[in-house]
Amino acid sequence: MISRCFIFRFIFVTASLLAPVPVWADPTHADEYRITILPLLEKYCHECHRADKAKGDLDLTAHLDYEQIVKDTALWENVRERIFAFEMPPEGKPSPEGGVRDQFLNWLGRLPKPEIDCTKLASDRTQSFYEGHVMSRRLTRGEYDRTIRDLVGLDLGLSKDLPADGAGGEGFDATGDTLFTSPLAIEKYLAAAEAVVLAVLPEGEAELSADGQRARERLLGEFAGGERPPREAARLVLERFMKRAFRRSVTANEVDQYLALFDRRSERGEGFTPSLRLALQGVLVSPHFLFLVEPEPDETGTQPLGAFPLASRLSYFLWSSMPDEALFRLAETGELLRDEVLAAEVLRLLADPRADSLGERFAMQWLELDKLGSEVRPDPVRFPEFDDALAASMRGEVAVFFNHLVRDNEPLTRLLDADYTFVDARLAAHYGVAAGAAAAAGGYERVALSGRERGGLLGMAAVHTLTSFPLRTSPVLRGRWILDTLLGDKVPPPPPDVPALAEGEAGLTAVSLRQQLEVHRKNPDCSGCHNKMDPLGFGLETFDVLGRLRTEAVDATGTLPSGESFNGPAEMKQVLLARREAILRQLMRRLTGYALGRELNRFDNCVIDAAMQSLRDREARPQGAVQAIVLSLPFRHRFYPASETSVSTAAPE
Repeated sequence: MISRCFIFRFIFVTASLLAPVPVWADPTHADEYRITILPLLEKYCHECHRADKAKGDLDLTAHLDYEQIVKDTALWENVRERIFAFEMPPEGKPSPEGGVRDQFLNWLGRLPKPEIDCTKLASDRTQSFYEGHVMSRRLTRGEYDRTIRDLVGLDLGLSKDLPADGAGGEGFDATGDTLFTSPLAIEKYLAAAEAVVLAVLPEGEAELSADGQRARERLLGEFAGGERPPREAARLVLERFMKRAFRRSVTANEVDQYLALFDRRSERGEGFTPSLRLALQGVLVSPHFLFLVEPEPDETGTQPLGAFPLASRLSYFLWSSMPDEALFRLAETGELLRDEVLAAEVLRLLADPRADSLGERFAMQWLELDKLGSEVRPDPVRFPEFDDALAASMRGEVAVFFNHLVRDNEPLTRLLDADYTFVDARLAAHYGVAAGAAAAAGGYERVALSGRERGGLLGMAAVHTLTSFPLRTSPVLRGRWILDTLLGDKVPPPPPDVPALAEGEAGLTAVSLRQQLEVHRKNPDCSGCHNKMDPLGFGLETFDVLGRLRTEAVDATGTLPSGESFNGPAEMKQVLLARREAILRQLMRRLTGYALGRELNRFDNCVIDAAMQSLRDREARPQGAVQAIVLSLPFRHRFYPASETSVSTAAPE
């Protein structure tokens, strides 16, 4: 017979196991909620956020228990951000005054923060906040061109004929989930491979350019003289070429596979060069060339990358191209896996001209300037001076400026406020500044700026043209770009029942535009966003559609929901500099997403935090932050779920 004592003990233990255990308890914080904060919620929030009127799909009356609030801190962190930004309550609604508002924000700020273990990666168990692991992916079009350039020594520009890349993850084209292949793509890659080998090993008596001669000598080297039997020479050429093309060591069996292509033509009597051409073409359409393959280890779960995959991750992050010989040697010896060696390689790669890809690829996509000249163009009748060459000059200014900051390790705050920029001859004439010999020769040169309106990203014509309509400037587009791109404050699309402002300029003066936007801000559905966007956009009204300083007087004043006022871009940039922490964090988030090639997850906050700490410790200079990203656990490791399949598992580490 079971004793009553045993039954009581069983019930007690079972109840203890099943009862919800608070993950965090602070009696003072809980008492303050019941006494002070809950009445504030009822007074200022529940009118718009209740079960029968849940604006933004947010019903705060469903989260009245203190225990519920502690369990859903992410929701309340979002509430805190909206109150801090003066978005809640909306304009026209009762709002807590000074001390009461500060008390509310202080209480929200003391809620527990979810802990993240920075020694772990997302796993099968934590997929609910993991958007996808880094996967073997094909080269983007830009990476293909750069890799061919560094592999054979010729800049052929073949990517224009390849299928377009998608964009995913954090908005960059180098995201594995979007880099698909298709039968059409294979045909395009076959044609591109043929063009590459014909440029190095032309048919018949075609003459090679000086660059082509160098490329041929680089490919054939000492094996071009005919002293070895043709098949032996072909094997040696292929072995060396495949190692560089596949970005790793290759096995004898792998070389034999491509040597069989050489044999096929050689046996038909086609000679050494045509036979080698076919074998090389086969290498250039191999998945081991077209894809960044990270072979799987025997174990699943979080595993460190081998030295060769790590070398490729590093070079494609900083160069958008293949590793060079120095990086290959460090991978072969395994030295690259040492922290101090990897950190030193980051600095070496950043000092190399190939790191210009950060400005040309990362910065263009982060700032959305890759759309300028293609998706975004001013009206050709109203602005006939805008053409493809001017668009390229505008984009070039941003890329050269960004690369200068990284290569020279200048403070990233100069992205907001610098007293210089870089112009070519076309842009110098566009801005009305004097340029010297470098610009006249077709390059970019640094020029000092007399005023503070032009300095930094917010003074660059590319940004102004991107954020204008074809016929007129747009304070809304410009303000939204600052919030979304620089501050990382996502702006939702306008409500469907709110009419849009006219994009044309007929009958729409700067004064009437301000008046229309004031009407927008009186609409509670619009005020939350427009109160933040419009003032920032008005601060840039001193620039026209093409980024030229206007000659006529304009009203460039703005007042933010926080009460901060400014007149013109110079004063507005000082307001933004006070929020440098948010701007730098957004930049580090985007750079981390670009480096990892996937959607970020909560574990990646550890990487961003490390990069931000480096910026704080080094006066916002970027090279230490780049090192922090490369040395991070997510960059040097990969999670391998048991069910994952990949392009190939045959490639050696």
